[in-house]
Amino acid sequence: MEDYEIHTIDVATASDEDWAKFHSFRRKRMLEVLPDDPVEDDLSVQEWERTMLDENYVKVFIVTQKDRPDTVVASLRMDAKKETSPSYVGNKHNLVTRLAVLKEHRGKGIAKTLLKLVHGFALEKGRSVILGGTMEDDGRKLNRILGGTEALEMRNYRLNINDIDWKMVEQWEKEGKERSPDTTLEFHTSIPEDILERYTKKYSEVFNQAPFDDLDIGDQIYTPELFRKYEEVAKKMGQTWLTVLLREKNGDISGLSDVIYMPSRAPLLEQFLTGVDQNYRGQGKGKWVKAAMLLRIREEFPDVKVVTTGNAKSNAPMIAINERLGFKLHHETFNMQIETEKLGQYLKGQQ
Repeated sequence: MEDYEIHTIDVATASDEDWAKFHSFRRKRMLEVLPDDPVEDDLSVQEWERTMLDENYVKVFIVTQKDRPDTVVASLRMDAKKETSPSYVGNKHNLVTRLAVLKEHRGKGIAKTLLKLVHGFALEKGRSVILGGTMEDDGRKLNRILGGTEALEMRNYRLNINDIDWKMVEQWEKEGKERSPDTTLEFHTSIPEDILERYTKKYSEVFNQAPFDDLDIGDQIYTPELFRKYEEVAKKMGQTWLTVLLREKNGDISGLSDVIYMPSRAPLLEQFLTGVDQNYRGQGKGKWVKAAMLLRIREEFPDVKVVTTGNAKSNAPMIAINERLGFKLHHETFNMQIETEKLGQYLKGQQ
């Protein structure tokens, strides 16, 4: 590490110079791991990063070369839920990290030095488990060396709009309506006030019903206040957060799916959560919301050519629907975890 320096970036007060360094590294990393993907615009990233401060204690570090101070070769981002976060109770024990070193600068002690910062922050915030993720063999190897475990394998799927069997999609939508004639399908770019509390409760339930395998995380709670804040940020950044939901006669929200359209990420569009309430499964509602969303994407976002979504490898029902639609596996992300105590023991042994 004698050839490198570590700098702190305060997300709340970062200068334009600091952000420029941060974004320069972000683009280099995208070229290493997802070279064909469009990169999200800088201002949107900054706005979302600042928004996360409401719920999280956030620490960001960058590593530069001493003889080239404008050249960032590594970064570390850590966040821990604040006591005031709705999701704190289930996640007060964990620390989420994102550590990356450019390939040509690996093997020089940078990761080990940054891991000392991770361990120190985990102790400071009283977190007993450290979470991270990687798409690369080097990251998986480091996790094994540390003594960590791979707790959740996520699969990213891509669907080329030109490959979609639109007749099948239209049939799925038709069948959904026929099988549930008393169910209403709605689209929203802002959740109506009269159902906002009910919707955010259902969104949280559906999110937490998804399989997380052995990953040591608790329930993620989405409140009306958080949703409104996220909607405001998306609108401010010129993004469209589109939701489709199914509403039953008794008022229940039985199914939902949401996507976010970012102009800077086109022709790629990201699909987030898709799910059906456990009490309403087996009625084709998952296929219905998937089909309805694809039809709306075709109509509303003509520059979108590829839809991307992620699922746990163990989520067989949703993967089956996606594969029938034509989604193809693009890459895998391995979510890892290690106890803070075990990381400390490793670092102590390296002194």
